[in-house]
Amino acid sequence: MRHLRPALAFAALLLSACAADTPPPAPSAPAAPPASTPPPAPETVTARYDCPGAAVVEIIRDGRFARLRMTDGRTVNLGVIRGSQPPVWSEVGLQFLTIDDGGELSQDSGRTVRCEALPLDPA
Repeated sequence: MRHLRPALAFAALLLSACAADTPPPAPSAPAAPPASTPPPAPETVTARYDCPGAAVVEIIRDGRFARLRMTDGRTVNLGVIRGSQPPVWSEVGLQFLTIDDGGELSQDSGRTVRCEALPLDPA
């Protein structure tokens, strides 16, 4: 038994030295990129308005939302207020409503911009 312990210790030392000499595993092949999803279908715009110096407003999703493309590059969606006549779309601090041949975009700060109806693209 006494001779077995040094032999076991020597064997363990050899195994640990062999493990240290083994090269690291080769890096795995890069994962395949995820299958690309098709871009969402463009939304149907039912009306467009130009609000000079503020935004272009597009009425989308069957009138449930007004999408504002602000002149500073931001895009803001306003939800329609159900049952409002004339239709009013609102979100924190912003409101858009249609009037006669155009619309009005207003902020809680009191700024109001008159908007002109734009022709829709035939596509």
